[in-house]
Amino acid sequence: MPTTIVTFNLCNLGAEASPARLARLGAIIADELGGPAILAVQEISAASPATPGQPVPATAVYQALGAASRAAGGPDYTFCEIPPRDGQDGGLAGANIRVGLLFDPQRVEFPARGQSGPEDDTGIRLDGGRPRLTRNPGRIAATHPAFAGEPSHHWAPSRKALAAEFTIAGQRLFLIVCHFKSMRALTRREEDYAKKQRHAQAEIVHQFAADLLACDPAAAVVLLGDLNDVLGSKTLKLLKGELFHNLLEDLPRSQSYTRRHGHQPQTLDHILISTALRPGATVHIPHVNSDARPGGPEAVSDHDPVLATLPALANA
Repeated sequence: MPTTIVTFNLCNLGAEASPARLARLGAIIADELGGPAILAVQEISAASPATPGQPVPATAVYQALGAASRAAGGPDYTFCEIPPRDGQDGGLAGANIRVGLLFDPQRVEFPARGQSGPEDDTGIRLDGGRPRLTRNPGRIAATHPAFAGEPSHHWAPSRKALAAEFTIAGQRLFLIVCHFKSMRALTRREEDYAKKQRHAQAEIVHQFAADLLACDPAAAVVLLGDLNDVLGSKTLKLLKGELFHNLLEDLPRSQSYTRRHGHQPQTLDHILISTALRPGATVHIPHVNSDARPGGPEAVSDHDPVLATLPALANA
């Protein structure tokens, strides 16, 4: 059967989340999304530790999400992440938000490799003529100013991109999960600084993905996450280049939004795929949060999930 992959910004989801919110998230995962094989998440939160500057894991949050999925009849997920250092990845103060991955070990294999810390980057190495990651999972350019921050550019610390390698039915799949610099700004100048930071982040991630494809043009590569920019933006053009296709471009504009800002629909969450994954690929956005109505199920995030179905990866 085709492999299903989802990106979902969970809006500062922490271990203190209410049982009702977790139950609704479990229902969305199991029912609205059909229990995807891989779930890429953004804004997983963990409170600052007593000792400043230390890595802050969010194990309890992933475990709670996995339990919610199981309770709703969904997969029994395993997770992977690289915990950020306290206060070093931006977002809500004290929340230490980061990106992470949940995956169904019954359908995908995850060859863990190396011990990555917050400043450790993964690389690419040939193995039997095909690329693999030197660290799995691993961050990409974690100390680059575009991610670590740079006062001279007026760039703030931001979430680091996470690369991971899976094996599905004997095929290697590379995922790069992103949560680019926020669009929020108090002034036009701050908005321009943030935009340039997103552009730099997009260029870095695109180059890493392009290096994978230079090693193997038929490699299966997915770039996904909350990119904090819209279809047609320079950020998306830089990330896509000539090597990737944004599945959201296949949807009518009236269906491609993933959140609302001031009641206006926006498309901030994206899934881009390499050429090898394009045959038969489809995308679906269940508007479970942005279209929530009084009297219906409560919104559990300010973003909708995005679901990609990839027949080119058959995990029979």
